[in-house]
Amino acid sequence: MWVNERKPIFLLDSDEKFQPLAVESVEAAPATLVGLDEKEQGEIALDALPPDGGRMNFPPSPEVQELRLRPEFGRVGYRRELVGGGLTWIQYWFWYLHNPKQILVAGVHEGDWEFVQVGYGGQTPVCVTVSRHRTAGARMWWEVERREGRPVVYVARDSHAHYFEPVREAFEWEDDADGRGESLDEIEWRPFGDWATWPGLWGNSTGLGRSPQSPGSQGDR
Repeated sequence: MWVNERKPIFLLDSDEKFQPLAVESVEAAPATLVGLDEKEQGEIALDALPPDGGRMNFPPSPEVQELRLRPEFGRVGYRRELVGGGLTWIQYWFWYLHNPKQILVAGVHEGDWEFVQVGYGGQTPVCVTVSRHRTAGARMWWEVERREGRPVVYVARDSHAHYFEPVREAFEWEDDADGRGESLDEIEWRPFGDWATWPGLWGNSTGLGRSPQSPGSQGDR
């Protein structure tokens, strides 16, 4: 653990219906496994995911399911450190049960992984990058809003894309992130498990709104 680690504060939109959950929520849902042969293979066990992949299939009514799971699995995220570009990066990942953002004919999908990372030179924070749909955002440390020395990130309603300031119908995605919802400032940050490199999809959406892969299987994102 870094002595001067600056953990982000995440501000949700006032109309956000979903919050990040611990990955064990997929077992409690319970999600089932769909194999590469398109056959149901029983309930998901995170410590026994098939090495060849597949995809998770969640029960219907995700808003109802998320509210049921939140008291036990809420306010949990995942943290890891990487080295690259002359900096040490501390990444903070969130898992969401559902992404209901509709963008024209695409967007809605089961499951959602999003992250923010802070780059350090030694123990000095230098910059922050954030995940945002298929792209990203980046700012130098001195350009980022901070509260008590911690970077502030605005989370867009439904898509869970990240912004450095409040936005209204931002860019081509029409994201809304007013920051007036719940503040996620006290998060239990856990290390990745073996599930983080599973090659399957965290959800049963395979069309234009495709469910995400595991954090460790997303390449250079």
